[in-house]
Amino acid sequence: MPRLRSLGIALLSGVMIGLCWPRAGLCPLGWVALAPLAGLCFKRTPRDCAGLGFAAGFAFHGLVVYWIYNTCRFAHVPGPWASPAVQVASAAAVWAVLAGFLALEWAAAAAASGWLCARSPRALRPWAWALAWTAVSVAAERWTPRLAGDLPAYSQWRYLSLLQIGSIFGPHGLGWLVAAANACVAAAWLELDDGEPSGAAAANLAAVAALIAGAWMYGEWCLVSRPPAGSAARVEILQPDVDQYQKFDENFVERIRGNFIELLSRPRPENPSLVVWPESALPEWVDEGQPVAEAATWSRKLGSYQLVGVVSTDRTHNYNSAFLIGPDAKLRGVYHKRELVPFGEYVPLRFLERYISVLSLMGDLTKGEPRQPLMETPLGPMAVTICYEAMFPRWAQRDASRGARILANVTNDGWYKDTWGPYQHFQSNVYRAVENRVTVIRSGNTGISAVIDPWGVITAKLDLGVRGRLDAAVAAEDFFPRRSFYARHGDWFGTMVLWVTAFWAGFAFWRRPRAA
Repeated sequence: MPRLRSLGIALLSGVMIGLCWPRAGLCPLGWVALAPLAGLCFKRTPRDCAGLGFAAGFAFHGLVVYWIYNTCRFAHVPGPWASPAVQVASAAAVWAVLAGFLALEWAAAAAASGWLCARSPRALRPWAWALAWTAVSVAAERWTPRLAGDLPAYSQWRYLSLLQIGSIFGPHGLGWLVAAANACVAAAWLELDDGEPSGAAAANLAAVAALIAGAWMYGEWCLVSRPPAGSAARVEILQPDVDQYQKFDENFVERIRGNFIELLSRPRPENPSLVVWPESALPEWVDEGQPVAEAATWSRKLGSYQLVGVVSTDRTHNYNSAFLIGPDAKLRGVYHKRELVPFGEYVPLRFLERYISVLSLMGDLTKGEPRQPLMETPLGPMAVTICYEAMFPRWAQRDASRGARILANVTNDGWYKDTWGPYQHFQSNVYRAVENRVTVIRSGNTGISAVIDPWGVITAKLDLGVRGRLDAAVAAEDFFPRRSFYARHGDWFGTMVLWVTAFWAGFAFWRRPRAA
């Protein structure tokens, strides 16, 4: 097959899997979208596979994270002083560099899967491909700096039944199943194309279909077993819809404060147990250990807890934080963000700092400790993630394993405007709720704000770009006091995939490569 045709197939494969992500949402395509790439890997050298994997990864990320271009344009990168042409070129360059960097994982996955397939019996090649692909995904999710938005499981976000296996297998179980299905389809197609049906391809397709059906039936059973609503605690979520580029402009300080006052002054049938404000809600620095004055005032008025996203300082370090203020207006808990956004909250390359206006206002932020105390609330023990920390499964799992019943995600997706970004970011919270069997309460500056129950069901929601206060209810009963199997045991499935792949590769290393 000519190289140009192979390149086109790889690019098409990347685009097709990208169309499964929110908002396009062509989720059924996820079961076959990677099959063309897998078929190429079955018949190529690892070096060729790496190039084709990179092309597919670039096409995927170029589509899925296209919002970075919009974000750079809205933020006037490299600066408001630059001409429109320079700003367009700079935004396009950032998009291309980000897509290329993230595509390196796909290059590694394709090379590893191609190498392993070449050294495996033909009947086992689909399983070798799925194992190697998933192993690289597991390793990258744990150890590399990335956005973590490309886990294969995210391709099936519409199907809540399929997501339920995450409570057992964690974030990589469904992803492995998606990879295996694609590889089995590719193997069957190649056998038909070669005119050499062996029966192994049909057996593999039957096996993967049975696994998918089993996952679906388990998920349906989980959802049917979901108990009816009982007694509940009231929660209010604030969504002020403040323009991102006004948040730290001193000319808009009073307007932003008045925005929150108006939302909190709206009539309510009864006072809430908890009010959740978004990330960096107020345009001011808060000293470490001090309650937020505006939130403290409302905690007294309502007799409720207030969780407020703030930018805090101890005069030595600056943090992206969330403060919990009790009904007595005293500080009850502090959380500092653990996973900072490169080039958004710190600059790996110092010479670029002058081109990023947000950092010129806030300076570099400091990471919080990996293990921080849970917050005690009327709803039970609560953990916090800030912004895109929700994309990383390990943080929610670590907190749930320590007993967190509530996971509050405070965020500001105003950077992305009305692109796919906020929808991708929001949907990851559904996965975290199911994986750990916790309730997620999400407050976004511009949205999407919601309450997600432990089965991933969205019980209350305020859409993107809507200003308002979401009055919601959280079940008083803790239906999963021990959380999920995954929460208790961690990413055991991902670890198993790494070990099995390593063992298979070690065994295959001593085998002579087979001809395709």
